[in-house]
Amino acid sequence: MRKPSGLVFLFLFLPFMTLAYNLDGNRWPNGQATFHIDIPGTAPSGVSWNAGFEDALAQWSEETDFSFLINRSYRDPCEGFTPSATNMGFPDGFGDASNGADFAVDVCGNEFGLGVLAITLSIALPGNLGFALIDQTDILFNNAFDWDIYPGTRRSEIDFRRVALHELGHAIGLGHENGEVAMMAASIGDLDSLQPDDIAGANSLYGGPGDCEILSIGINSVVQDSLQQGDCSVLELYGGGQDSSFVDAYSFSLESETSLSIMMESSALDSVLLLTDNKLNGVDFDDNSAGKCDALIKGTFPAGDYLLLANTFVEPVTCPGNTGKYKISISDNTLPVLNRSRSLSGSTNNSIFHGGATSDGLNYKSSFLRSESINVSASIQPDPSHVGEGAAFYMLILLSSGEKLAKNADGKFILLDKLSNIPPFSVTNGLPSRQDIPILKNLKGEKFGISDLGVQIFLGYSLDSAPGEIYFNGNPISFSIN
Repeated sequence: MRKPSGLVFLFLFLPFMTLAYNLDGNRWPNGQATFHIDIPGTAPSGVSWNAGFEDALAQWSEETDFSFLINRSYRDPCEGFTPSATNMGFPDGFGDASNGADFAVDVCGNEFGLGVLAITLSIALPGNLGFALIDQTDILFNNAFDWDIYPGTRRSEIDFRRVALHELGHAIGLGHENGEVAMMAASIGDLDSLQPDDIAGANSLYGGPGDCEILSIGINSVVQDSLQQGDCSVLELYGGGQDSSFVDAYSFSLESETSLSIMMESSALDSVLLLTDNKLNGVDFDDNSAGKCDALIKGTFPAGDYLLLANTFVEPVTCPGNTGKYKISISDNTLPVLNRSRSLSGSTNNSIFHGGATSDGLNYKSSFLRSESINVSASIQPDPSHVGEGAAFYMLILLSSGEKLAKNADGKFILLDKLSNIPPFSVTNGLPSRQDIPILKNLKGEKFGISDLGVQIFLGYSLDSAPGEIYFNGNPISFSIN
């Protein structure tokens, strides 16, 4: 693991300056953080320090898309830190993975520095999208100053609550402002509540996509598009960071907990798939599970609204480039979705076909070595209006060498001279809502002397009431043996 980055934010006792919201480039992965709060004592005004800090937390939670949670127990902000050799700046150590706040005479053994009211220490871990992910943040208030809690015009005593508001802005990933009236100005003033610019800054980090176009994608569907010049960038989508790679965003919803298999395939891109909630908080990520230049996300996800991001690397790592065509399939079946049904007559229907080739039973891919054992399987979900009817099933295999094969009722593959002569391999008196179909098992290219062969497999069914109309998968199961 790479060393976490440490960030220090200072709040200075200087005249108020009008400073435009600025993001420090880091964000919390899930749009929320829990602070441990148990600061003993009460301000001269009679308000407890805990109440003042909790009020500051509540402002950010109630007025922005970020949420602070409260744990009313004490965590030493300096736990896991030791003084640095220079006695200034960020202390040594990586903290204790919890968020705490307290008054202190120094910064975990380091000096506060002249005129510094408070310091926020943040630990951020490397992320995938051009910004680090905040893992911990602690706030230290300089005990050398006289503190109180009060609204309005600034007095000689320092208002604890407004300083806490400012430091909590740093804690969520905001930097100092540079052009607008804001609590996130670099020095203290008469403001005692969040300003529109503060709220806009937080919402730019945690409020969801920026001005990028969001397309819809359905479960059990396939989309084909490309990443190219003029597309949105991750920086634009998230409203911060340094990631200029291109990204396409798709939205979908789950009405109940659902197991999904989502695959991005490309021969041109170093593919990256990201699954987030509708506020861009990370849910899952992959950049190479499917092998070659493809990405695969598999898992069971709760009901809710999601965004699926088709992305690539700014500088390709293992694959050709960062512009080009891709295909995404999203399936609630363990097999990849092929796409919705086509028919010989061109009529529309709502059948869904799934299928894929795998060597390990987990990851489906399109290229195999001669030494690999290949298993191919599929399933058909007929149009709901066809369920219960008498039907026949068909299987057609096209080889790059030119041969056409079909599976017959004996389970054998036979050569076809005409597509019109294709026999059914199975019949049923009542079409089920799902038909699972094993196709190939433990096929090894080297065993049969096969190399440099491309395979395409089509599946279909016809109804006894219309035997000449076959419903089949428009995109075949495709793979090669090299």
